[in-house]
Amino acid sequence: MGVSIAESSRELMAELDHMTLHRAEVSATTCSRQALGQALPLCELLELLLAAKVLAVGDDFARGEAQGLRMWLTRHGMPMIVQQRLLDVDPTALELEELHARLPTDRLQARRLFWLVVSLACFEGLRPGPRARAEALGQRLGLPLSLVRVLVEEAEVAVCALLQGDDSLLRRLTALRSAIFALDAP
Repeated sequence: MGVSIAESSRELMAELDHMTLHRAEVSATTCSRQALGQALPLCELLELLLAAKVLAVGDDFARGEAQGLRMWLTRHGMPMIVQQRLLDVDPTALELEELHARLPTDRLQARRLFWLVVSLACFEGLRPGPRARAEALGQRLGLPLSLVRVLVEEAEVAVCALLQGDDSLLRRLTALRSAIFALDAP
């Protein structure tokens, strides 16, 4: 039996000294507000990132994930020790069933998780095979195909803007992403 995603997040936080924990909490607030449209506490962001790792590996998106995750977290000032511990977590040891049991009832969380998984996959590029797997993942998470396609396209543009250091476009995409997350599902 695997380790709970929530338990794994709490263990990671418990290993941090007070100063690093504080820096990580500040980073999590900034990072989640800018990327996901709402400030999340560190524990929730870690759970979301670990869930993204589980799904990325399960859907064969893992190759670009490490580079993307490190770049994304570095941009938002996440302490290096937290980044490394996140990257070191073996996603195959985490409980995927826990994730699937929690998500279908939380529409916004499913959208955020899907966007995060896809944006990490976009660091390597979404060719037709990975794009089809991304669409299947979105539908497994209960998202309409039209919304899945919009989120995939937005994630690709966001990663391009991040790689080019286009802060102005990244700010505009944050507003767009928040609006997309808030759309009512048919």
